[in-house]
Amino acid sequence: MHRTPHVDANYEAELQAIMLHLVKTGTRAEGMVRDAVRALLERDAHLARSVVATDMELDRLEVESDELCMRLLARRTPVGGDLRLVTCALKVVIDMERIGDLAVNIAKRALDLMGEPGLEPTPEVEQLAAGALNHCSRAVRALQNRDATAARAIKAEDSSLDELNRAVFTRMIAFAKDHHDQLERALAYTSISRYLERVADHAVNIAEMVVFLVEGKVLRHQAPEGLEPQ
Repeated sequence: MHRTPHVDANYEAELQAIMLHLVKTGTRAEGMVRDAVRALLERDAHLARSVVATDMELDRLEVESDELCMRLLARRTPVGGDLRLVTCALKVVIDMERIGDLAVNIAKRALDLMGEPGLEPTPEVEQLAAGALNHCSRAVRALQNRDATAARAIKAEDSSLDELNRAVFTRMIAFAKDHHDQLERALAYTSISRYLERVADHAVNIAEMVVFLVEGKVLRHQAPEGLEPQ
């Protein structure tokens, strides 16, 4: 969606700064998840530790985003789409920061798993990781492009990742029953699976806010089109 810039160049620059900073924050959070997953699959301890170290940078970006929004609210009186942008930024940056926290959790669990040999990631874990990353990437791009159609598609596809998370849990519990010595590793993978599923949930939250930004429609707590709430 293309929007018409404001006649007031300074005001327009402030709005653009919020959007650019928001995309930067989302891209950083997405990168943390990508690196955490890679560290897990490739047993890369250095990469896992770098994800943990990056968390402070993401926290800083969150604070800076809030400051940009509060400064604009104090100096201007945004209405309509401009007010929706500020509202979107204040909410979405929280999801982005939490995505980063979950990436740190995945990286820490990956480090724990590197300590000794044993059970490795199952196909379901790898599929869930790919799906969560896909959700993150598409959500950030939908925000950057103000693409409500792409955002709606993310929400519609989320149930498949919920099913993968349940599949990982079922498989790991069954495995642990027959391999008691692998119980801790199995539980670690159920935790990682849950973290990935929550990453996808936060990406859906971002997608919902993109729809709000573009169309002014609130999708929170609504089932995807064609599905009844459970």
